[in-house]
Amino acid sequence: MKKLIAVAGKVVVFGVALMCGALAVSGENPENLTDSMAKVRQAEEKESVYMKCVQKAEEATGKGDWETAIAFLQEAMRSEPGNAQNIMLLSNVGMMQFYMGEDSLALHTLTEARAMAPASVVILNNRARVLTQMDRLEDALRDYDLILSMDSTYAAAYHDRAAIELRQGRIDKAEADVAHFRSLKPGDMEGKLLQAVIYGGTGRQDEATALYSELIEAKEESVLYAARAMCYLEAGALPEAAEDIARGLELDPDDAELYYCRAYLNRLRYRDDDARIDAKRALELGLNPLRVRALFDKKR
Repeated sequence: MKKLIAVAGKVVVFGVALMCGALAVSGENPENLTDSMAKVRQAEEKESVYMKCVQKAEEATGKGDWETAIAFLQEAMRSEPGNAQNIMLLSNVGMMQFYMGEDSLALHTLTEARAMAPASVVILNNRARVLTQMDRLEDALRDYDLILSMDSTYAAAYHDRAAIELRQGRIDKAEADVAHFRSLKPGDMEGKLLQAVIYGGTGRQDEATALYSELIEAKEESVLYAARAMCYLEAGALPEAAEDIARGLELDPDDAELYYCRAYLNRLRYRDDDARIDAKRALELGLNPLRVRALFDKKR
């Protein structure tokens, strides 16, 4: 045992001697080396805190816990104020505030992020989404116009701008934007849906029905059956409309639009009492009363 201790002691002494010799050759002061090593450790600790906070934020996001996610992202940014990734973290904070229903706060956050990164179309697109939700449509359109002037291949901006244009009745502009979107994303279901809405709203029921059929084949949803049923009703295809309404209600018995469609169907079949029952149910589920009034004022 004594020999082992002696040998170990020699090894330690030898190692220290080698280190001192290396320092002597390099001219490095041992105290400076210690300071350098301390700075490296501090940098590593900071990076560790930053990444841990980002990771925790991702975990919270996966659970839909926006408040916790925001807290961790803010802590990450405080730990490294100069980190270039903070711009995107700030944008993410803005969208989480948006998901929490804090539209005004989200707009402020995203505007701040936009000022830090004026060339980011992602941040600008996020802000446009918030403006749309706030019903500031003209402001949102300005952001979408700016995005597409910066990047004419940014497909999401064409899609979202078209949705606003549809709300405003600018059908020609909406259809042009949908065409751009579908050229960039030919197989995208959202593009097909917007195109079907435009076809249905401009009297092209056959084209709309064909697209809704493709969408239903890909994924059955009550909203799609309601949309196709409306096309059938407008085209006078009452048996097909009845089938779609029935199937849609199997998928979602509380879909207001389907009760409206059935009220419309019963009106066309001169079953006014049944139509009124369905219209009342549609209203209970949140349908706009103006649509019901227009339905019963409409000539058969």
